[in-house]
Amino acid sequence: MKESTKGALLSVMVYPGLGQLVLGLKISGVLFAILTTTGLLVILYRISVRLFHALDPILSSVADNDLNWSKFIEIVSRSPYDSWQVEGISLVFLLLCWIAAGLHAYLAGRKVDRKAG
Repeated sequence: MKESTKGALLSVMVYPGLGQLVLGLKISGVLFAILTTTGLLVILYRISVRLFHALDPILSSVADNDLNWSKFIEIVSRSPYDSWQVEGISLVFLLLCWIAAGLHAYLAGRKVDRKAG
């Protein structure tokens, strides 16, 4: 398998930055991995805060046998955060990192392929 293909597949299918690390590009590989991990952590943190904020009212409604779909939506809507804007921005950032890492690994692998070929 060509290095360009291997690098791109690892960065796109496994985790961003892994293809760069396999190709020997340690700084860019670690940078892509850190950026992607940061985006994932922001999304997970914000969702977990929303979940823990809503968990107590949901459980008390379940205990009272008073939980229905509309009440569930109402409880979840009373979030400590006003909107999903940060999560949306983080998701776009995460997708851009994933795409950039795959493209970068492919292009770096092509350079390796040309030198070897």
